[in-house]
Order: sequence, then C-alpha cells, then structure tokens
Amino acid sequence: MSNQMNRSTPGLNSKPARDTLAVALDAVNDRWSLHIVRALAFGASRYTEILRAVGAPRDVLAARLRKLAESGILQARTSQDGKVAGYELTQKGRDLGQVILVLKRWGDTYSDAEVPTVDFIHDVCGEVFVAEVRCQACGGPLKSGELSLDKESPAC
Repeated sequence: MSNQMNRSTPGLNSKPARDTLAVALDAVNDRWSLHIVRALAFGASRYTEILRAVGAPRDVLAARLRKLAESGILQARTSQDGKVAGYELTQKGRDLGQVILVLKRWGDTYSDAEVPTVDFIHDVCGEVFVAEVRCQACGGPLKSGELSLDKESPAC
C-alpha cells in the first residue's frame, strides 16, 4: 500500500466498503486472537496451556475461544463425556499462521535489540525460514510503497 495519502480521494471521508480485507481484519481485531492462534501453533491445546501462554483474563480467553471457533479458525475437541478436552487450529487457522509469520518478520526488524527472536526451521531444506510477501505475477518481493488500490475495487 502506498505510504502517500491523496487528500482528494473521496473514500477517505467515509467508512470503506466491506471487502475481504475488512472481513480478515474483523476476524482478529482484538488484543488476544492472534496470541491464541500463536499459542495453538506452538503446541498449546488445553485451556490452561493457552491461558498460561496468552495471559488473558479467563473470561476474555473463553470469549475469544468461542469467537475463533464460530469463525472457523479453531475447533474444540471434545472428550467422550462431551466436555471440551482441548482446542486445535482448523485449516483456516493454520493458514492464518502465515500472516503471523509475516508479522514476526516485522517484529524481528523493528523490535528492540534485547527482545529475543524465535526462529523457525523450514523442514524441507533445514534452513531458518524468513517470511516474505511476493507478487504472484512476477515473483518479486513486495516493498513498502509499491502497491496502489485498483480503481475498480469496491473500496474506492
């Protein structure tokens, strides 16, 4: 997205039309949802493990788990007696992990030097994985300021 704003753009004075980006942002628009997805991706599955990993108040965590389940990002696993035994990411939730990897790279770049990093190893080649956003058409990496909004887009 361009870092420059055109003040004469009519859409800036009103709420943008609902589009797929708005839907995606709404799915994780609170303080805890991405932390919950991260905890599940790192292996937490039981409520107490997620609580310990995330640090959210219990009532907030329960509400966010329900919201994420309703949106199809995670699912509850039930025991034979019908009680929730744990949680796991759905395919939709695992795919959201790719977004978190891009956020991780941003954090690696802009966090204070004393903040520890977490490295992921690409199982296929054995090397440290670094997420990069690329253009589907040309394959080139995306840099800040290299995008513009399609004039035919409903957000215009």
